[in-house]
Amino acid sequence: MTVALARDVEDFLQDQVRSGICADPSELINDVIRSLREQQQIPLEITPELESWLLEAADKPTTLLAAKDFAGIRERVRARAKPLAP
Repeated sequence: MTVALARDVEDFLQDQVRSGICADPSELINDVIRSLREQQQIPLEITPELESWLLEAADKPTTLLAAKDFAGIRERVRARAKPLAP
């Protein structure tokens, strides 16, 4: 199988190999896909809090997301993903 990677993704993958995170690109790709598969197999737990939030959100008007909205989401995710300092 051949997969075309975006240049930034390929650069990130090569950085991971150079830094010793993985032995080669295939190892990292396999680990990422296995992780994704495992996450998708875990059912979403419907809690009373989630149900309440969804019902509340359903009653509010919707707006289209803009580029700045996605940028803000990316920033919050990246901030959470940063490893904690020892």
